[in-house]
Amino acid sequence: MADIELKNRGLFNHPASLVITSFGIADIVGTLLLYLPWCHRGDLSLLDALFTSTSAICVTGLTVVDTSTKFTLPGQWIILLLIQVGGLGVMTFSVLFTMGIQKRLRLSSQFLIQENFLHLKAATLKSLIATILLFTLTCEGILALMMTVSFIPDVTKPGDALFYGIFHAVSAFCNAGFCILPSGLELYRYDFPVCLSIMVGIFLGSTGFAIIYELWQKLYGKSARQLSLHFKITMITHILLMIAGTVGILFWEYHNILDGLPFSSKILVSAFHSVSVRTAGFNTIPISQFTENSMYLMILLMFIGACPSSTGGGIKTTTLAVLFATAWSRLRGFNNTVVFKRTVPESQVNRAVTLFILAVITVLGAHMLLMSVGTKLTYDRAQGEFLAYLFEAVSGLGTVGLSTGITPELGSAGKCTMIAIMFAGRVGLLSILSILTMARGRNRQYHYSTEKVMIG
Repeated sequence: MADIELKNRGLFNHPASLVITSFGIADIVGTLLLYLPWCHRGDLSLLDALFTSTSAICVTGLTVVDTSTKFTLPGQWIILLLIQVGGLGVMTFSVLFTMGIQKRLRLSSQFLIQENFLHLKAATLKSLIATILLFTLTCEGILALMMTVSFIPDVTKPGDALFYGIFHAVSAFCNAGFCILPSGLELYRYDFPVCLSIMVGIFLGSTGFAIIYELWQKLYGKSARQLSLHFKITMITHILLMIAGTVGILFWEYHNILDGLPFSSKILVSAFHSVSVRTAGFNTIPISQFTENSMYLMILLMFIGACPSSTGGGIKTTTLAVLFATAWSRLRGFNNTVVFKRTVPESQVNRAVTLFILAVITVLGAHMLLMSVGTKLTYDRAQGEFLAYLFEAVSGLGTVGLSTGITPELGSAGKCTMIAIMFAGRVGLLSILSILTMARGRNRQYHYSTEKVMIG
């Protein structure tokens, strides 16, 4: 009995439990607030309020109702707050609250924060939190000012332009993809100031606090050490994926949705969607108008997602880099994973493989479930239901928020499926796995005899 109580106590105090519990509580509170009569117009079901709250706290951006018309100004402020909390992480706010009460944190709490936000040891936990908040608020403030100036000519009240600027700056930096403009971003598809502002916000938010912190220490902290392996593989993969996405969309859409546009506008549209599709979810052209080749490319980019310790989702750029490095290292005859003359620990390789397998299984299971419970699509589209539902499943798990337009048509079962997918994508599949593992027991210290199996 004592062992069971000890295990349950350890399970409750597990770092992943704190993450899941925090997001769950914030999601419930957000749902109840959005369900209040003065936060929405007309009828709003509790399920639709839960879907919107989950999408906001998980910085996904999928919607079953029109955010700009369905929710009142207080409701939109609640959505904005949920996006900000979800982007920075409920866990960060919990630590700030605890620091204000206890003056110092337990060792387990310090480990939790540094594991989720930093691969290098910070001087103090307070300096790490301060860097995160300062960087976030500074970026969002500058972006809000830039977008407010761009929106002023298109609105009758300067106050509306300011609110639009603040909302979309937070939504872009947190990679949420929520848009409250009456006509969406389609009117700004060729507007360089607006598109570039959103792209910069997405890039900064999806790059990861760890990268920003290391770069800050290198430039202003007078650090003599070389850039870490994490920094190198993260930024190389991050930039290559953006370039590949831009080139791919430009190639496949050159004579389709980009036909007849000036070359500069073609580059802008292609680059915008390449940056946004990784995890943000903004779009200036309806996704249903893209060719199947472009949509397939988008699915791959959404599945990969952003960088670790960022506001974005997906399996992360480093996971992809480690998997490719492992395969390349084996082909070169190395027994370990070698990158830039450094060896990646086997534990991290196993973590990457596990995360990749879990993500594939989750996407395939969610896709099959959506195909089974989803309603029959009622409008014409270039893509079939198979690709449309696959796009939806990957978008939910990667907390991207892009859709071919089928989200409002999902039935109750389909909405519940997407809520579960978005939540799993935000808290992290490995967090859920670690909870299940600890519930069954701690790491096994014994080994069974070895026996070979045929591979390939």
